[in-house]
Amino acid sequence: MTRPQTDRATRLLIVSGEIGQGHAAVAQAVRTTVARDRPDCDIRVAEAFARMGHGSGPVFRWLFEFGVRWTPLLQEAWYAAVTHSRLVRWFYREVMGAWVARALAADLATGPTDVVVSTHQLATAGLAWLRRRGRLEARVVAAICDFAPHAYWTYPGVDEYLVLSDLAAAPTREMDPGAGVTVRSALVGAPFRPVPDDEARAAREHLDLPPDALVVVVTAGSLGLGGVADAVRAALATDPRCHVVAVCGHDERARVRLRALQRKVGSARLRVPDWVNDVPTLLAAADVVVNNSGGATAQEALACGRTLVIYQPLPAHGRDSARLLEREGLATTCRRPRELTRLLRGWLARPAALREAHARATAWSQQQAAVDLAAVLKLPSESDPGRLDVGPGR
Repeated sequence: MTRPQTDRATRLLIVSGEIGQGHAAVAQAVRTTVARDRPDCDIRVAEAFARMGHGSGPVFRWLFEFGVRWTPLLQEAWYAAVTHSRLVRWFYREVMGAWVARALAADLATGPTDVVVSTHQLATAGLAWLRRRGRLEARVVAAICDFAPHAYWTYPGVDEYLVLSDLAAAPTREMDPGAGVTVRSALVGAPFRPVPDDEARAAREHLDLPPDALVVVVTAGSLGLGGVADAVRAALATDPRCHVVAVCGHDERARVRLRALQRKVGSARLRVPDWVNDVPTLLAAADVVVNNSGGATAQEALACGRTLVIYQPLPAHGRDSARLLEREGLATTCRRPRELTRLLRGWLARPAALREAHARATAWSQQQAAVDLAAVLKLPSESDPGRLDVGPGR
């Protein structure tokens, strides 16, 4: 299906869902990249949960946090049910899809839309529901925000999936054989890129971190889920040359506990900021980033060419992404504090091994960097503004 040539600007709608900051960060990266490469494109952004009303965002966020933090076995059971149960898949595809579709109707009714990019799985369900019923002509592209694809992300009616790894491409095609799949480096925006040595030194000087220390950034994303405190203690136990920056997100309880630890070990070896606004500079100063999933923070670390460790991965999607990252050679998984301590000591003893890990991350970051996102979305270029191909059979 093609659209006839018109004088209006190509319109792109980006739909996110703010469970944490990751989905919104990917949406912002898509917006920034397209605005840079197609400055004539009319770009709009919608947040699905805000459109759904009835406190949907806080409710879904609470359910996710509760499941991950307090009932990991139930989280795993839900994850398996979405994968294997036709009834559960039907519920998300048809019932949740219809709810989200109604919520997005106003955004889609403001004028002809050429391409819609979803960065959250429920937004994808709603857009695909509309597409299957012929109520949406726009090309639908789903950006999968974790390294490991899952049935929760894929719905018939999507034209293209953006995935982060060659190992994720084949499973995604199996889940939705009718769609295209493009492997692209992290959708994290221009500030996150491989860091030369001189920029790393400048970042450490700016943050007042020792130039010869092993700098470890420990984070659990914006929601602060996971064992941040245990990972910090394990890193501090490595060696006096190990300096730690603990990023707690919205987890105020972890921040209070770590500041008590900071008073014992000294602020020179442990930093516990309130909130980090300049994440690119912090990652540029780091040697190692310790995280608990394959979401936005992991992508940002790898995009900067930093060594990634997945510590006590989150249940369900976190564990799947940790396994895929290990298979790709992009991360090491540690499930116990002593494993993390031993790993960091090994890198202190063998700096060449740490440099090799940096090189693998940098190679991944640069591998797909030349992929033209606007071309993948099939947005017309300024030199060929005439027609927009929506895709075969859709």
